[in-house]
Amino acid sequence: QGEDLLETVIGFASMSLPYLALPPLPTVDITVEGGLSSLYALVDLSPSFLLGFLVFLAIVRFLKLASSTEKAQVTTAAKEGERMRRVLKDMPILNDAYRPPWLWGRSGHLQTAAYGLLGHATLKRTADRRVVVKQPDGASLTFDVFEPLAKHPSGLDLTLCLTPGIANSSESNYIRTCVHYAQEAGYRCAVLNHLGAMVGVPLTSSRIFSYGGTSDLHSMVSYLATALPLTKFISIGFSMGANLTTKFLIEADEKLRSRIMFGLSVCQGYSATNSVHLYHDWENSRRAYNYVITENMKRLLRRNYDEAVAPHVESGLIDEQRLWSATSIVALDELYNRRVNGFDSLDNFYTWCSCLPMLDDLKVPMIFFNAQDDPIIPRTLWEPVKVLIYSIRVLPYSLCQELATRKEDVAFITTKHGGHLGFLEGSSIAPKSVTWIDRFIVEMCDSAVRVYGQK
Repeated sequence: QGEDLLETVIGFASMSLPYLALPPLPTVDITVEGGLSSLYALVDLSPSFLLGFLVFLAIVRFLKLASSTEKAQVTTAAKEGERMRRVLKDMPILNDAYRPPWLWGRSGHLQTAAYGLLGHATLKRTADRRVVVKQPDGASLTFDVFEPLAKHPSGLDLTLCLTPGIANSSESNYIRTCVHYAQEAGYRCAVLNHLGAMVGVPLTSSRIFSYGGTSDLHSMVSYLATALPLTKFISIGFSMGANLTTKFLIEADEKLRSRIMFGLSVCQGYSATNSVHLYHDWENSRRAYNYVITENMKRLLRRNYDEAVAPHVESGLIDEQRLWSATSIVALDELYNRRVNGFDSLDNFYTWCSCLPMLDDLKVPMIFFNAQDDPIIPRTLWEPVKVLIYSIRVLPYSLCQELATRKEDVAFITTKHGGHLGFLEGSSIAPKSVTWIDRFIVEMCDSAVRVYGQK
């Protein structure tokens, strides 16, 4: 039994050492008479010691304690556009390594778990005003406007249009942190509240937000463009909201697009079609995240049951019992989202949701941003040299980094750490209240204003 346990530890350690990036151990010729049994007795390795050693190695692997910090990696066009080059060059944050909090900050899982809890978690400042816009289908779209706390150095009237992630709103901690930091830098912020996401704001139609519908975001920006005729927009999306932002920038007409100076996508997956099989992988605990997201969506539907569920149950469109038993987002999309949005198949629904096939039509200067250790959006979805073929038509969809090699005003940036919408930083265990991505956003906006905002 001792030999088996020692062999297990040796095998685990041999797999862990390369991961820990430690130098190879020197070769030592030691002959122990009696083999592993004598070696086990020689060093007196008790089972409890070996178990503790295994736990230690597992913790080191999970926390990625040996992972070094690096500068963000930037991919631009082969024939780099002069204006995008100037935007990136004028961002000091790209010249320094992103340093996550000591001990735990190199773990993408802990960054992902912490993003909604830390930052300005106690910041309760309310919006200067909430705007309600009635939609053609009877839905009451709401968005919150936060006025700048200082004058922008450029003297321009500038508005950041923020689209949060799935089932999020202006009340989400990471949005509040970003908004407050941008306000201090002289930006007005308008935050889209996804239909059904806000507690205490009832639905007035039989739908919630969707992953691919841009009508709500279009209504918000159109309203602001009319109400603020002198303002220039920078459109920023997070996770699912980044997909909506990208689609909106592509679909917007020329008149509205001329008011939009720049775009930013943070931590999106680009293709719902290509993501389907990944949702069910246990790699990097993605299946667990899938379950949590599904439960959050079901909680949102229960909270809005009378408006968003009951009418569709009565009409026979959805099976309520199967809906509540869904344990994955793919099942929930099949049982609810694709039906409510009027699609005859999940494939067609996911094709409609995805911005990836549309990227060639992007005409607004834009940066796409992902973290390499994002446990929800794996490398497969954004890596430059890979092409995924999952659609029923077997069409090759080039990824966003490949797009960045063809378009002059598009760039793609990754960080080694940060998780999914985390990017907490600091030199100690406790993170700073302002995240790395907050600083990146303000620096990017300031640089874009200097390059694209001046006539």
